[in-house]
Amino acid sequence: MSRKYLVFILLFGFHYFNPSAFAAQHALVVGINEYPQEGNINLKGAVNDARLLEKALRRIHVQLPKKRVLLDEQATYSNVIRAWHDMVAEANPGDTLIFTYAGHGGQKKDAPPLDEEDNSDETLILYQGEIIDDELTDLFAKASGYKILFVADSCHSGGLVRSAGKGFCRSRFARRSTSNPRQHPRRRIDSNGDEKERLPHVTFITAVSVDNVTVCESEFEGEAHGALSWFFAKALAGDADGNQNKRLERYELDDYLPVKIRKASGGKQTPKILPRTNSQQVVILLQGEGISTPIPPTVSNLPQNKIKIKIINGNAPGRLRYIQRVEEGFDLLFVKNGRFTEVYNKIGDKMTTVSSQQVNKWQSLINKERLLQVLSTQFDMRLKPIQIKLWEGDKLHKRGERLNFQIIHTDSGARLNALTLFNLAGDGELQFLYPLKRRKHSPTIQQFPYFLPPIGVAEPFGGDTLVAILCTHPPIRLQQLLANNAPFIPEPAQIISALHEQRCQVGEKAFFTGE
Repeated sequence: MSRKYLVFILLFGFHYFNPSAFAAQHALVVGINEYPQEGNINLKGAVNDARLLEKALRRIHVQLPKKRVLLDEQATYSNVIRAWHDMVAEANPGDTLIFTYAGHGGQKKDAPPLDEEDNSDETLILYQGEIIDDELTDLFAKASGYKILFVADSCHSGGLVRSAGKGFCRSRFARRSTSNPRQHPRRRIDSNGDEKERLPHVTFITAVSVDNVTVCESEFEGEAHGALSWFFAKALAGDADGNQNKRLERYELDDYLPVKIRKASGGKQTPKILPRTNSQQVVILLQGEGISTPIPPTVSNLPQNKIKIKIINGNAPGRLRYIQRVEEGFDLLFVKNGRFTEVYNKIGDKMTTVSSQQVNKWQSLINKERLLQVLSTQFDMRLKPIQIKLWEGDKLHKRGERLNFQIIHTDSGARLNALTLFNLAGDGELQFLYPLKRRKHSPTIQQFPYFLPPIGVAEPFGGDTLVAILCTHPPIRLQQLLANNAPFIPEPAQIISALHEQRCQVGEKAFFTGE
């Protein structure tokens, strides 16, 4: 047998016994900003989401013809159902089918099959008509020969909602049902509904983990987007590929998306990825060129970020550094009211109140936001994330309350057990917490999960961020830098320089305190 013929046989055998080598990936992308139904607030970012994902999916060679990108008035019930069936017909068994939706979600009284614990069906609100969760599950069940990935960036996506809430939040929650039963009679549903049947061939990624959480649109690089769509596109670009094998496994998405989305939403929004079993399963292949390697930047290539601020009712005091004045897409909003100024973050949470004329108070808040943005680049996808749990929950914590934090270290193989801990208070003050010599703290943690000594709520009140850094060895220079500068924040470049002396992972937990 010739050598050339032997190589051919080996290659043919590899493909024959590895069916996934021939598997293709197909997509259907839906995004709706404009809703003609009375009572529904139009969105700004859902079409941006669809176009972002369209580009990201095509970059990794997913088959996505124009006829399967349905925006605004194109996204009617009949068009979406037709596009789904066309995609199934064009694919081969074993292929991956990807369905992304960005727009309003809603709820309505549960209809047969009666499977909902809260007696409500969740719905995807289309430009004309809607798809209930039971029907969607039925469509997926009848495509059992394929792998399916469903991404829903809407409110009530926890069962399947984006909404229009208070303050600065443009929410993706539908105010009322939009369907006309006579115009769109429901298809016959042969499955048991979505609550009683979890389909092993389907990966569900939804914007929230429970149905009563508002999903707000946010500004990313000057455009309105849903956080799930934004970071899912980043994941497709390689940011979530921790093992750098050009495949996204479920565990990688479960490590990456919750951390990024919770930070972007101020801790209010946590996505859900189901099913929990088979975490090693490949969800999507990253087949394109230019897929990034998720390695944290060093001092030499840190982004030179300026904080985007918007000021209502006046101007900033003195000479602020590291800022850019904007009208939209702000990082911090300053609302002046005489002697005092209220400060809000980009999603409308009130962070603190400061003197309208004290430049150092304004600068402290800008320095805090600048450091948090830089630290967010240091989340290392090659390592498991650090989980910080606040046992008292995500509520407003009052003066005198004792807060109990737990640090859950999930990457034991990396041997990250040297802990550095500090808090960035609502007014921008740095509070160095661990390790403290006067408290005789051990420089390394011997057992995880680790319970911090209870922390009492005291002034300054506002929006705090607890930062935990775990390293392979005690980062002495970093700890000295933080302790010596507190309550002032060092330059981010100094912190990153000290951080990169060894392998470390960064985690954050936002919480709110008040009188």
